[in-house]
Amino acid sequence: MKKMVKSLILTVVAVLSSTVVSSVEAISSDEAVQSALARVPGATIANVTEFNRDYDHGRLEYEGEIHYNGYEYDFEIDADTGTFTKWEVEQEVY
Repeated sequence: MKKMVKSLILTVVAVLSSTVVSSVEAISSDEAVQSALARVPGATIANVTEFNRDYDHGRLEYEGEIHYNGYEYDFEIDADTGTFTKWEVEQEVY
């Protein structure tokens, strides 16, 4: 019985450990911001008006807005892969 309980505990620990490792972001929030800014030549960190970490369908993502030179850029980046899942550009109306 003790061997069975020990085996069960080791299995649970192994599963939890792999879950924690798989939830680590491939890119940091700083890298995500820099990746978005690289798509808007001339924009700086001062032009990032919103930036959040969020879970969408169980996956960690970064989302934000950049306002620069009369345009608003909305983006979402998958934290596990670093790929953009959304990139929208709208001209701001004054």
